[in-house]
Amino acid sequence: MEVEPAIATETAAVAAQSAQSLAAGTLTEADRRSRLAILTTAHMMTHMRGAVLPLIYPLLMPVMGFGFVQLGAMLSFTRVVGGLMQGIWGTVARRIPAQRLIAGEQVGVAMGIGLAAASHSYGELTAAVTFGQVAQSPHHPLASAMLSRWFGKERGHALAVHFSGANIATVLSPLLATFLIARWGWRDALYVFSLPCLACAVLVLFRLPVERGLGAAAATAATPGGRRRGALADTLAPLHDPMVRRLVYTASITAGGKGMGVVQTLIPLLLVDGLHLGTAMTGLLFTCFTATSVAGPYLAGRMSDRFPRARFLSGMLAVSAVAAAGVMALLHGPLWALAAVLVCFGLVVYGCSPVEQAILGDLTEGSLSEQAYSAFYAITFATSAIWPLALTAVLARWGFEATFAVIGLTYIAGTILYGRGDWSAPEARA
Repeated sequence: MEVEPAIATETAAVAAQSAQSLAAGTLTEADRRSRLAILTTAHMMTHMRGAVLPLIYPLLMPVMGFGFVQLGAMLSFTRVVGGLMQGIWGTVARRIPAQRLIAGEQVGVAMGIGLAAASHSYGELTAAVTFGQVAQSPHHPLASAMLSRWFGKERGHALAVHFSGANIATVLSPLLATFLIARWGWRDALYVFSLPCLACAVLVLFRLPVERGLGAAAATAATPGGRRRGALADTLAPLHDPMVRRLVYTASITAGGKGMGVVQTLIPLLLVDGLHLGTAMTGLLFTCFTATSVAGPYLAGRMSDRFPRARFLSGMLAVSAVAAAGVMALLHGPLWALAAVLVCFGLVVYGCSPVEQAILGDLTEGSLSEQAYSAFYAITFATSAIWPLALTAVLARWGFEATFAVIGLTYIAGTILYGRGDWSAPEARA
């Protein structure tokens, strides 16, 4: 007998609420802290990979014979592949526990770093970077969904710790990599960085409990008649909310200027090729920028629990536009002034992601959490893949000043789009 649509909707809500209660109500504070620490450690490994590779690109460009445009093409291609792969994990996690997927991710990240170390050509390097992007693709959607579910209204704080803790690796890795590259060369340095990922895989596999997500609990009741959605429809279901769509649009527009996006790759190029600084000074100034990846997300995430998140994020994007203009103004100024501006710049651009994730958790609270994060990451990473190619093309044609001008304009566009939306909670809008 077919279930009436109203009954199916009610059943879906009951299943979602039951799963949410099971996730949040039965966890002690010690449970939450332990799970947050383990997921943050795994997040550190993916950020370590992202922080180390930009340092070797300037070294490999003359050796392997590729330039800015080829680098942009590689980053765009790998970002498209890795971004699209993030879209499948909300559905996969209904069949394979997310904890096991993240453990496998850690093994794959280690292999990707090792393959990059073994590369001898532009094609091999592109294949290695692509493999690493695919390997790490489960982490963001699955970990963000789990933390949002476990911490409820305090998800801003949990996601802030998750991002800030992981960014400790972003800060320390360039310093360690600079030392190892100078001492042993870039190949052996990358091999060393693959080892912690394997250790983390063991930690996740044996210390993080096995459970399925909220989407699994409500899956069969999510459509009229209790029928299970197809994989693509399941992934795209959260986009029926217009506010989720607006969040996706604005995150895609500003992706070129996010701290973990193209900007993190452009800063070393700016220091090496734009200002012609040595390895030691490049590592020092790059660390000034990446050091804010710890404080920025933590402060932004905590404050987003206390203020309207959308207005707060709009303000951050506006400040980011001002900071980008400051970088342009000081490209040929004293290094201490450039370092100060990079610190201000990093605080705001690194702080955007946890606030976006918290907004997404607010909008999809009670159902489709894994699917929402999978769709968000897949679409924003894939559509934002034009930014590496576009910005490196601008860089090759007009220089660093024009490149940062374009980045500043994306912040302004994002500020306008965020500010015009109705970002009240779904139940309030209803």
